[in-house]
Amino acid sequence: MFHDAMPGTAEHLATNAPITGYIGFDPTAASLHIGNLATIMLLVHLQRAGHRPVALVGGATGMIGDPSGKSAERNLLDEATLRHNQAGIQTQLEKFLDFSEGPTGALVVNNYDWFKEIGFLGFLREVGKHLTVNYMMAKDSVQKRIGINKTVDRINAGIERIKSEFLDDAARLISEGKTDEGLKLLNIARGYLDGLQKLSEPGFEQMREETAAFFQKTIFGSPEDAGISYTEFSYQLLQGYDFVHLNKTLGCTLQMGASDQWGNITTGTELIRRLANAEDREAKAYALTGQLITKADGTKYGKSETGTVWLDPALTSPYQFYQFFLNSADADAPRLIRVFTLLSEPEILAIEAEHAAAPHLRILQKALAADVTTRVHSAAATEAAIAASQVLFGGGDLASLDEATLLDVFAGVPHLRVLRAEMLLELNAATFLSDFTLHKIFPSKGEARKMIQAGGVSINRQKVTSPDDSVAALEHLAGKYLVVQKGRRNFFLVELVS
Repeated sequence: MFHDAMPGTAEHLATNAPITGYIGFDPTAASLHIGNLATIMLLVHLQRAGHRPVALVGGATGMIGDPSGKSAERNLLDEATLRHNQAGIQTQLEKFLDFSEGPTGALVVNNYDWFKEIGFLGFLREVGKHLTVNYMMAKDSVQKRIGINKTVDRINAGIERIKSEFLDDAARLISEGKTDEGLKLLNIARGYLDGLQKLSEPGFEQMREETAAFFQKTIFGSPEDAGISYTEFSYQLLQGYDFVHLNKTLGCTLQMGASDQWGNITTGTELIRRLANAEDREAKAYALTGQLITKADGTKYGKSETGTVWLDPALTSPYQFYQFFLNSADADAPRLIRVFTLLSEPEILAIEAEHAAAPHLRILQKALAADVTTRVHSAAATEAAIAASQVLFGGGDLASLDEATLLDVFAGVPHLRVLRAEMLLELNAATFLSDFTLHKIFPSKGEARKMIQAGGVSINRQKVTSPDDSVAALEHLAGKYLVVQKGRRNFFLVELVS
């Protein structure tokens, strides 16, 4: 997990326990996500080592927006939304940290509580004069944003936009059954990407400039929209003052975060040092960062096919959360189980040895998924997620699933809706699986008969033994669903509607 630390940080931690250390969380959403969980684990380990963790929710800085890792200015949120988001984040943090009284009890603070008392002129006079513009301009987050006008940056940004929009739209069209439209869009995107890749070759300098200008105008707006605003430029100064305030009020001597926060964090340590020198006093301040969690291929970790993986069950269900970790690649799982769980090294090595003996059983991924899902949600939620997984892959009991979990399990399969009243008719299985379901399962009764007679059709996990079996008496899952399995891998969810 470790990425970097200021000189003296290890010695400070070893000889001054308990120290107080903090991490800031951006309240731009009502829930934290998997990327945040990696930094939460830094606070967990800090507390387990006998120190005091502080989670700072940026109610004030969240109104501005951190430019780190961003290529464009983002929308600003109002105070009411930020307060709502803060409450959700605090509830989630309480699942991981011990907030009991004592020298190592965790705290949650909101920087709006002190920034609301500071006027603009007072902040410039007391804080702004201690850091030069040259110092602030040298930060990577600022340099990257100012450099957005560079040709290569603009072309690369255009490539990423094409990938995210064209390819996502193509995948959506194909999943909706609009295969021809999806493939057409996919071919257009591939054509664009192939052409853009050539722009990096010698001899294409003029074309590179023209393409970059095109992207700047049509995709990113006018050149005046590029770069960084004074609002986001000042973010590092505000975050730096957070460290100053916590250093003075709580004796906080350590700020932690992901590696992309190094510039903002060291601004805080520098500001503490300069203010202390100006006031002729001594002050300690250290910085430590964890690695960004990426997949083995170097791509960003924390997104599923449906988007960000949230810690809030209303945004990412426990089943989807469990499946996300269960589907981890063998190359990624060894690192993930060390980052996201509290299992000891001997326990992890034993799990890895068992996994190596039978990789197809995914023992490592199952241990990872169960541990993290239990701590983020609950043991009961994990049991339900495992039961749901067994339904789809291990032949578990469909009737045991509630409606929400059933819909989660079969979210990626064709969802057919038919009139409930017509189910009262004396339909046989062959008719139900063809004519009645508008030929979406089988194109004809003859095709349905053949597969039924071959033993290849089940409804609600029950094998259909004859094409003439009645379907009127079938038990409806959650009162209104039937799950049809055609062959080994093709599933259909039939919903009965009034």
